[in-house]
Amino acid sequence: MTAAFLRPTTWSVLPCRSALLVSGPDAVRFIDNFTTAAVSRLTPGRGVEGFFTDARGHVLALVNILRTEAGLWLDASGGVGDRLRPHLEHYHIREQLEVSDVGAERGTLLLTGDARAWLESHAVGGAPTGLLEHGPLRVAGIDATVVSLDWFGPGGLLLQTDCDDVARLAAWLRAAGLPEADAAAVDALRIASVSPEPQDIDAKTLPQELGRDARAICFTKGCYLGQETVARLDALGHVNRRLVAIRTAATCPIGADVTLAGDVVGRISSACVAARADGGLGLALVHVRGLGGVGLEVAGQPARVVTVGVDGTVEAH
Repeated sequence: MTAAFLRPTTWSVLPCRSALLVSGPDAVRFIDNFTTAAVSRLTPGRGVEGFFTDARGHVLALVNILRTEAGLWLDASGGVGDRLRPHLEHYHIREQLEVSDVGAERGTLLLTGDARAWLESHAVGGAPTGLLEHGPLRVAGIDATVVSLDWFGPGGLLLQTDCDDVARLAAWLRAAGLPEADAAAVDALRIASVSPEPQDIDAKTLPQELGRDARAICFTKGCYLGQETVARLDALGHVNRRLVAIRTAATCPIGADVTLAGDVVGRISSACVAARADGGLGLALVHVRGLGGVGLEVAGQPARVVTVGVDGTVEAH
């Protein structure tokens, strides 16, 4: 199924995503106190990826933080808002802001490949170019917000609009002749790109274990909840686990232990059929002693840590 995304432009309707709107005079300053990202440095129309952690530095959520004229739009995988909103409200005392859950009102479509060039020839309003830059767009008579991303290579976009308009927009894309990919294809490319979903982040996960330091952690910003742990790990220069892609010859069952010489060093949290249907591919937080690539097993079969290219090519570590 992943071959569909190798075409010039491909689209898919994504499952319902979490969306929290944080508005009010103190919105930016407040959120900046709870995320690893430098939110206060954003201007309207720009965005950044950021972790929200608890006081011990364990990850509560990985979120796209988009600056708007009204405040901040927190975009994340489905279910994240149900955990993040109570966390923020727990610390909300006198600040002039409101945290609104608007996820049920919004729908999201993903466009990959040469999506920007295609959309610019069919829509009113230009598509942004920088990572997580965003803005209004009118396409097929529908008002939407477009967000630039690089989940599956350069040129990707999210189109977010009212739920009632998602079916209309999907019908228009089909009529335009663009190839459509199903949820399995989207998830396969997510796994290949080692992009974590909530099921890949356990209760003890530390931000640096997810390998997104350059895009989601600012080491020069002011204080925030959990910063002590994040700064200490940065000073030490290493973590004990890493989120990695693991290749197996057959299936890669979700929940299966990753073992090294009989010792459990990780557990498969996401899985799919590998590109070209020649084996299984999964994600796991693996102890660093298991990253050498020799002697790993998953469900009794040989396994290896790999890097997967956007064309499906595999490079063993």
